[in-house]
Amino acid sequence: MNTTTTYGAQAIAEDLENLGEEIATDTERTLDETHLREFDFDEWAKMREAIKAMREKLDEMEEMIDRAEDAANGYDEDADDGEDYESFWA
Repeated sequence: MNTTTTYGAQAIAEDLENLGEEIATDTERTLDETHLREFDFDEWAKMREAIKAMREKLDEMEEMIDRAEDAANGYDEDADDGEDYESFWA
């Protein structure tokens, strides 16, 4: 079974940008439409927690990219025995 993904970095970046823009727009509209007397502090505290968690995920994603970049920089094709990757034919 081939478990290789064809979802490239460009597509992931576009999804991330689009999703971020959509969430930012929804947040702005919701806040604009919320009367001050109806502002739910607990609800928005949950939003802040979600933002903090997403920042941590984004940092983790950036670290993943850094590790892959470092590995690619140190890649030696002559020393590659091909055992690190699954093969469709295996």
